[in-house]
Amino acid sequence: MPRVLPDAVLRITSPQGPQPIVIKIPSRHKHLIPLYVFIPPTTASSTADDLELSVLVDFHGGGFVLGHCHEQAPFCAKLCRELNCVAISVDYRLGPYAQFPAALEDAEDVINAILKPELAAYKELRSGINDFLLRHRRPNVRLNPNRIALSGFSSGGNLALNLVMNIGPPELPELWPSPFPADYPSEIPVLMYYATIDMRELPSVSDIIAGFHDVPRSFIVRLELEKHLLPAYLSNDKNTNPRASPGLADVKNDGLHSRARCLLVLAEMDTLSLQNEIWLQKVWDAGREKDVSIEKFLGVTHGWTQFPDSWLDADALSQKHEAQNKAVDFARGYWKV
Repeated sequence: MPRVLPDAVLRITSPQGPQPIVIKIPSRHKHLIPLYVFIPPTTASSTADDLELSVLVDFHGGGFVLGHCHEQAPFCAKLCRELNCVAISVDYRLGPYAQFPAALEDAEDVINAILKPELAAYKELRSGINDFLLRHRRPNVRLNPNRIALSGFSSGGNLALNLVMNIGPPELPELWPSPFPADYPSEIPVLMYYATIDMRELPSVSDIIAGFHDVPRSFIVRLELEKHLLPAYLSNDKNTNPRASPGLADVKNDGLHSRARCLLVLAEMDTLSLQNEIWLQKVWDAGREKDVSIEKFLGVTHGWTQFPDSWLDADALSQKHEAQNKAVDFARGYWKV
């Protein structure tokens, strides 16, 4: 449904803004990756000629076959406003048109478009942002390559974690490194909301909604669609690949990037909470307990933070806002803003 709606609907679903601009950057495979880019309102009042801003790169959920950046607008706009950063929601390729590892390749290409000035994607992203700012008489903006945060919801959390993993032999035939270099100079906040990091188990498992009586029927249908459509993106014989299921990968010896700092936001009535907690224990056992935090919310289920406010009762809505504030505070702690 979000893909049927025009971008103008965001003025209703995300009224506080800022409203995003859409910039399409070239990928390694020459297709264009649409990015929904949120520019902080402070640029309108700045007297500087040139600004350097931190950047959040965000990935929607949808089981790699559904979902859209429209769903992420309230979250991205909030972090953009409160952290004074540029927020980028990535419209990565989905099945059945594309197959694994298409979404991950798009995610890597977006990070490289921030880190590598020699790439055409870097130039397209920067010119797209500054063309918009010039038209609105605002100062130029540069994305700070040393202050990047990641966020991801459900399958988007899979992508966010993947981007800070280095995986190679014996798990893969050859090294598949993180796009963040080993000598990356600063911490990388990674905000993972009910992440699908073990693709052997999906959020459509029936007990996800046990005791949660107010979940709209449309959400249950969406989970069932994800389950049946996912094989068009990721065949069952590939779901144990550590790049498909990064929760299965080794986190030792900088398997998890030494600069990664992760926040896991989990829902009590979500079967995926268990796989996240298993991964958390792996990280702790590897001696990285200080680098991963967990926040678990009671009485809510998978995807609740992305539900429209009108779908939620007062308690779930309050916890949605709290979960968003946890993300702001977590990133702010590392960015010192």
